[in-house]
Amino acid sequence: MRFGQFEIIRWHPDVTPAQSIQDVMEKIELGDTLGIDEIWIGEHHFSRHGLVSGIFSMLGNVAQRTKNARIGSAIVVLPWRSPIQVAEEAATIDILSGGRLTLGVGAGYQALEFDGMGANIKEARARFREYVDVIYGCWQDGPLTFKGEFIDVEDLNVLPKPVQKPIPMHIAVSTSPESVDFAASKGMAIMVGGPTAVMGQVPQVIAMWRERMEHHGHPHEHIDLGVAQNLYVAPTMEEAERDIAGLEDVIDAEFLRIGNPKDAAGQMPEDYKHWRHRDKDRLQGGEKAREAGILPLVGTPEVVGERIAALRDLGINSIRCNFGKAGLDQGRMRRCMHMFAEEVMPHFTGS
Repeated sequence: MRFGQFEIIRWHPDVTPAQSIQDVMEKIELGDTLGIDEIWIGEHHFSRHGLVSGIFSMLGNVAQRTKNARIGSAIVVLPWRSPIQVAEEAATIDILSGGRLTLGVGAGYQALEFDGMGANIKEARARFREYVDVIYGCWQDGPLTFKGEFIDVEDLNVLPKPVQKPIPMHIAVSTSPESVDFAASKGMAIMVGGPTAVMGQVPQVIAMWRERMEHHGHPHEHIDLGVAQNLYVAPTMEEAERDIAGLEDVIDAEFLRIGNPKDAAGQMPEDYKHWRHRDKDRLQGGEKAREAGILPLVGTPEVVGERIAALRDLGINSIRCNFGKAGLDQGRMRRCMHMFAEEVMPHFTGS
């Protein structure tokens, strides 16, 4: 199995934004030294849900502070920005990191963020699909010529080119068959789990992606899809549960209000129709996950190890761990990461 680290830098009321960012950068350095395989950074704006507003500057800092782990975006929201600039930024990070970048991209889903960025969420899906092709075109040798609905350039010399040929690009999906099929049609890995998915549905989404990869004629057996999961390890179950209890209640309450594509009138854009029942699904997510054999990765090293083994039995072989909770004492955070790396990870080496 592979173990990654996933950070969006949620903002706890008792910690300043600046300190929140510094604490997470310390976590990232520690993860790299402890043998974490991948460091993933997720972009968010305008709420306590995430402080990674400058995702490429953050990725550049991660590249400078780490030596071994691959680094990735989970995700860059494409419809807000020029895909040509995304391609340039990603190529620069790939060079600075010595070819360690994976570019995770998505269409976005929070109406608040689209409004704040001055972008039309009704165009998000169409822009996203076109922009994926533009980015791949930018990385090819020679100048870019592209004529689409939103991008029209001819013989544009996009520089620099990345070290990797090309940079691996992953697509964030929730549970919609359309988004899974689009990723598979391009031969691209998908990113599942996290706040946009219902964890109990992840095994089915993975199976759907593999079926569609087969349909489109793309090899996939060698690809282990990464699943984002909260994780906290402590010496006893009681301590593990007590340490993180309630820490993100304020953040979660805000996210329930703003973490969806609905406009001010409560209307859902047509391209996001699969989100209509997502709020209810999220509230029932823990129960659905337990029914699928997925339990929270919280507890002693033995308990967390058993629960990871259960995930592996469901076909999940790559976990992107969101260690601890926002507002957790940094000493307990470091203890958690050491215990996980020293007492849990070795049981899965080579598996």
